Amino acid sequence: MSEISYQKARRQLADGICSTVHRVDIPAGRLRFEDLHPMSSYVRQQDIARMHYARARARGEERPHILTWTAMQTDRRAEQIFPGLSYQSDDGEHIISANSFITCVLRKLLAEGWLQLHEYMGDTYEWKVDIPAEQRAWKARAASVLSWLEESIQLDLYPNIERGSYQPRVFRPFDVRHNFIRIGRCDFIRHFVQNHERQVVFNTSHFLHEHDDLISHHSGYGDAIGLMVAENTILRPPIYRRGALLYDGSDWRIETFSLNDIQLVLPGDISLSATADGVQRFQLNPPDPQPIALYTRAGGLADDGTPLDRSPSAPDRTEFVLVNRQVLSWKRGGGLQIPQNGFILSLQDGALPARVAEDLIAYAWVEYEFADANSRLQSAIQAGPILMRGGENVLHQSAGAEEFHPSQGAAVGVSPVHIDLAGQNQRKARSALGIKPDGNLLLVVVDGCNPSFRTEMDSHGATLDEVIGILQEAGAVDALNLSGEGSSHLFVAGGLASLPSDRRGQRGVIYERMLPSIGIVD
Repeated sequence: MSEISYQKARRQLADGICSTVHRVDIPAGRLRFEDLHPMSSYVRQQDIARMHYARARARGEERPHILTWTAMQTDRRAEQIFPGLSYQSDDGEHIISANSFITCVLRKLLAEGWLQLHEYMGDTYEWKVDIPAEQRAWKARAASVLSWLEESIQLDLYPNIERGSYQPRVFRPFDVRHNFIRIGRCDFIRHFVQNHERQVVFNTSHFLHEHDDLISHHSGYGDAIGLMVAENTILRPPIYRRGALLYDGSDWRIETFSLNDIQLVLPGDISLSATADGVQRFQLNPPDPQPIALYTRAGGLADDGTPLDRSPSAPDRTEFVLVNRQVLSWKRGGGLQIPQNGFILSLQDGALPARVAEDLIAYAWVEYEFADANSRLQSAIQAGPILMRGGENVLHQSAGAEEFHPSQGAAVGVSPVHIDLAGQNQRKARSALGIKPDGNLLLVVVDGCNPSFRTEMDSHGATLDEVIGILQEAGAVDALNLSGEGSSHLFVAGGLASLPSDRRGQRGVIYERMLPSIGIVD
């Protein structure tokens, strides 16, 4: 197979309901994965602010305000941009990343009611703070951070204060958890398509999207989650044990990957592995203290079914927050909050030479290799759950094999916090990639819409079992679920083929969603 084939059809489901199904047959060597490179920060701020504004109105807030700031694509050290400050948070975490430091400072200002926005004649605006005199460290941090944000035009309020009122907008009280958004690395697929001539472009990985995803100041809306390999390099490690689509240069396959399947390469060529001989060993989410441990939010699921929010407290340990390949912060004594899109490297005193911790702080960077020397992958993307193996439906085996856990009430889940493998019988927009017996690929996208905002023209979506049925009929033998619902987008020959399901409370109004990574068929 050398050519790409695209088909679109209305499919009648078992109960007579009809949905729109898109099918793309892809030659094995034509698919690759890539992260989007964001364009205008203003466009991203406005779109994401409007989305969260709609969510706030749906929660019953009459006149919500959404405060957003756009994180730097290429992060820097906090001390480089804000020299001479203290970078330690209230709970003793030493922040290395400038993006994380700015987020931490803004959250503190909003939580304490210290932040104000002033309007002057001529429609000019200025951010100010009203901080108690004894809070000298926070006054210095606030002055530096706000000055930098105003100069770089990366802080925005939606909707803005009323023109002509000339009254300061005081953010007290302010719902920091729901209405303050750090914007990470994401953009519209349409922007990519407009600037690059590609045959097919579609959504892939899960990413931080809900307010429960953004509990850490190390996380931003749109940050991707899960293993990503491009041009033989691991750009993101597999934080959670989930299915991944892998390509070794000749064959595609689907396997479950976790941090146990990779090696961390620390500064000084110190390698850590859960399995490999000849290197230092780590334990992933150990129930009892270990010399070298990695902690993810999935660590508590095996014990009591509750995600692990922080690493265990321990006075004799130094711990580091890692997101992708960057070291964002460190802390002594444990109790470090675990971000949804990262993990904690926890080192007991004496487990490694003292210079290792010093180098981690100095260089703030790690690399990854596969623990299995035979896993030389050219390309990979992780999403999940796995839908099919050997032509059989394995969805209902995935609940124990893959680490997904939805938010339940006040308990924050494991991102993406709305995926519940125990109840995948709802019809929604879906995207899935299958492998056919000849090694070529099959992409299936099913249009869907929230029933509350559906019109007679909208497709009803599909359950995951129905998606598996579509894949089986089309000849797939193995298949992986991709990010779905409002994230399902399919562009063919430069045009939007699918009908995205994001409505933001507006019946019949369609919104495209910003995403972090894409599949590309040249």
